[in-house]
Amino acid sequence: MKKLRYLFVFAILFTTNLSFAQYSDAKDGLGVRVVLPNYQYPITKDFLEDDFTSGMEIEYVRSLNNFLNLAVPFRINSANLPVNENGGIKNVPSMSLDALLQLKYFKPRQFINPYLFAGVSGMSENLDGLRLAVPLGAGIDFRLARHAYLTTKAEYRLGFEDLRDHIQLGAGILILLGEGEAEKPAMTDRDGDGIQDAQDLCPDVPGLAAFNGCPDTDSDGITDGEDQCPTVAGPKEFMGCPDGDGDGVPDKDDDCPTEKGLASNQGCPIRDADGDGIDDKDDDCPTEAGTRETKGCPDTDRDGIADREDDCPTAAGPRQYKGCPDGDGDGVLDKDDRCPTVVGPASNKGCPEIKKEDKETLTFAMKAVQFETAKATLKKESNTILDQIVDIMKRYPAHKLRINGHTDSIGEAPANQSLSEKRAKACYDYLVAKGIAANRMSHGGYGESQPIGDNRYKDGREKNRRVEFDLYIE
Repeated sequence: MKKLRYLFVFAILFTTNLSFAQYSDAKDGLGVRVVLPNYQYPITKDFLEDDFTSGMEIEYVRSLNNFLNLAVPFRINSANLPVNENGGIKNVPSMSLDALLQLKYFKPRQFINPYLFAGVSGMSENLDGLRLAVPLGAGIDFRLARHAYLTTKAEYRLGFEDLRDHIQLGAGILILLGEGEAEKPAMTDRDGDGIQDAQDLCPDVPGLAAFNGCPDTDSDGITDGEDQCPTVAGPKEFMGCPDGDGDGVPDKDDDCPTEKGLASNQGCPIRDADGDGIDDKDDDCPTEAGTRETKGCPDTDRDGIADREDDCPTAAGPRQYKGCPDGDGDGVLDKDDRCPTVVGPASNKGCPEIKKEDKETLTFAMKAVQFETAKATLKKESNTILDQIVDIMKRYPAHKLRINGHTDSIGEAPANQSLSEKRAKACYDYLVAKGIAANRMSHGGYGESQPIGDNRYKDGREKNRRVEFDLYIE
């Protein structure tokens, strides 16, 4: 246990990751590291005791560019290999040679430098042949000296055979090969303006001593770094920008730089033909008074939508409905809604659907409305069902009612036609007398032309002698 703890601490403190970027004159590096492989994944609670083995690795690294390294590590170690999925291990010697690409984040003088790596590995366990694996991992470099780095790394190695995936920790020291980073010689006056760099606030651009080495291209007394118009002379109050028309708006912000105007109007004089307080150049409707919200166009209902774009210009509504209101919020615009104050589906023109029990009442009325034999005189027992229809009409004020009379085929057709019309009219008159508006109803007769039963039989003839009540929305 103490040996394993020692190896683990050594790995944390002395791992060298050779994926760091060498200097331009020291692109190569050699490193040695201790490695701790573990084939017993998932790691058990006693992994420090039983699972990790140890070994050594020598690695050569070549810097390819500012972001990539090529690394070739050779590893020798012992390995506790799983015998099967049910447990059991065997300890064997193992060797591997890897080829890795390392994606780095590196700055020469930075103390911490992280990296990611991936590649391919050829492995031999117990000298019994070559197996392939794919190493994937990450690590961190720590700069100790100009040519020496200390790093940590961890990797997961994917095997192409069962029970060969494993993890590995590594640590070591890297030494760079070559002269390393060259120090740049000190420059007294890089921009040649006669001002030493130590006192020059703009050491790479020739400037004036009066401005501590910084330039003033337009000679307006404001350095280019503080001058918003460095090539055109202007006063300090406008940060070095000119005001050609003297209206207090610098030319760079002035939409009318040759005419005196107002700052509130971007430097232009007010021209407002319709007197709505909006300059004609910004007014989409310069001959009609409007609002700023609608860019100078009229908005009669004040809903923020110009009349010319508003489908309902005299009634305020949201933009999503092109300015038309939907008072009950049922998704049917008031202009199309037969019931604008009551929620209803679009399929019923914005009105509530007729309830199931009310539909059943109207259907029942076909056989429940009774007349004197061969007459259009309502029997008293018909009053109950007709009163229920009155109630339905009151509860559905947007609906209208068709009343249609029908007869059986007994007797002459002209007589049956006349009788059906009179019976429909009798129901119509009853409902009007009960307060239902006449313009909400219509009545007609079809005689024996639309049977729903077989006139050869008594039951069929009874079905055909009926009055139908059809409630609908226009």
